[in-house]
Amino acid sequence: MSVGGADLVVVNGRVLTMDDDNPAAEAIAVKDGVIIAIGSRASIEELKGPATKIVDAQGGSVLPGFIEAHMHLFGGAAELDNLHLAGVHGFDALRDAIQDFAAKRPDAKLLIGAGVDYAILPEPVTRHDLDRIIPDRPFVMSASDHHTMWANTKALEEAGLLHGKEVGQGNEIVMGADGLAAGELRESEAFGPVLDHYGANRARLGLEGVEPDPHPSPSELAADRDLMHRGLEWCAKQGITSIQNMDGNFYQLELLADLEKEGRLLCRTKIPFHFKNFMKLDMLEKASRMAATYKSEWLSSGMVKVFYDGVLDSWTAVMVDDYAA
Repeated sequence: MSVGGADLVVVNGRVLTMDDDNPAAEAIAVKDGVIIAIGSRASIEELKGPATKIVDAQGGSVLPGFIEAHMHLFGGAAELDNLHLAGVHGFDALRDAIQDFAAKRPDAKLLIGAGVDYAILPEPVTRHDLDRIIPDRPFVMSASDHHTMWANTKALEEAGLLHGKEVGQGNEIVMGADGLAAGELRESEAFGPVLDHYGANRARLGLEGVEPDPHPSPSELAADRDLMHRGLEWCAKQGITSIQNMDGNFYQLELLADLEKEGRLLCRTKIPFHFKNFMKLDMLEKASRMAATYKSEWLSSGMVKVFYDGVLDSWTAVMVDDYAA
């Protein structure tokens, strides 16, 4: 032990060690970011120094940090201020949530909900359902998997989608019997125009695997860094200490590298090259450059995320046999 004792001592906890030979303890000591001892409260308190920070766990569990294996860090951070609809079911509950959210944001250009269950209503959601709730302001809401969004008529009309639009294979603007868009937008080429129209598509930074063009201005860089840091703070509060991101580009690595230099990279983060189904194989050279450039303990690349198709819920996943009618 160096002079000064442990930097941090956690006492009065139920320490889960994940060690079969010594599965539980009362206290833990940390020095220079490394766990140096686990044991009884009395034995750990012997490692205290004059500057040691003491944390009383108050009988709570203390366990290793979580490793998040599928994260969209930038997009998740951008969505923290959206309307969170996870667990909301039924028209009345949906109406109350949307109208309350809208009332608190009178100046928002586009109101966005997230975390929607595909079965939020007894029947598939349409623009008419959303129009009954909020007809006069553009509104969209995203499924929890982010492969589908639903929009009201106002949003569809202003984004130029009400009469449909040609989109790439695997994407679909669902059309109604009246020849107009029904409100369901499947995959990013279908709902991207809505987000683009209202300037809300930065949340999808990195999901397309390409770099921002034009490159962000200094003020945009600073804002994006702060947004990324906000996402990291949220992760840290949930006990997440390592992140394997599932979208990425050089720009995200640049943001995180700046945070690392500033001492604000709160979680070990791995960013992939995001290989999309429209890319040619020679694009993988970029993955090699990302891996060679970023390889610190706290920030690295060295992996490829391959995006191939959609999801079962909206019938955008590729199937050997046709979907059942």
